Amino acid sequence: MPASTGRLQWSALEHYTGETPMTRPLASIGDRFTAQFIDGLAAISIGAGLFYLAKVLGWRLEFAILGWLAYLILCDAMPQGQSIGKRLIRIAVVHVDTEQPCTLWRSIVRNVPMVTLGIVDAVFIVGKKRRRLGDFLARTKVVSAAG
Repeated sequence: MPASTGRLQWSALEHYTGETPMTRPLASIGDRFTAQFIDGLAAISIGAGLFYLAKVLGWRLEFAILGWLAYLILCDAMPQGQSIGKRLIRIAVVHVDTEQPCTLWRSIVRNVPMVTLGIVDAVFIVGKKRRRLGDFLARTKVVSAAG
């Protein structure tokens, strides 16, 4: 028997393939980019709405940028690990081992690299596991939620 990796081994299947009995199919790269595009539009809409509200109420206009940024960083902590874009495309962010929906903290950890590093973060998605740098840091993956 191979040495323990420090986490529960579900079965021989997981040991040799990296999959657990509860594994859902990974979301396609196309579905992930489509959901991200929709989330970008949602973030811009939130920012534009807050910009208008700030102008009407005489608030600082930076409030709009804060709303835009907050959506992009926190969106994967929405119910079932599905941002607006992910819900429409029927994919979800889950913990890599347990497949529990993305938490608030994991959403922050996985999305800060996207906001700060952009394409550098996204390049990781073309790997076999289809995980961005942010996914590796937050221990998340994006799976199909259809079913």
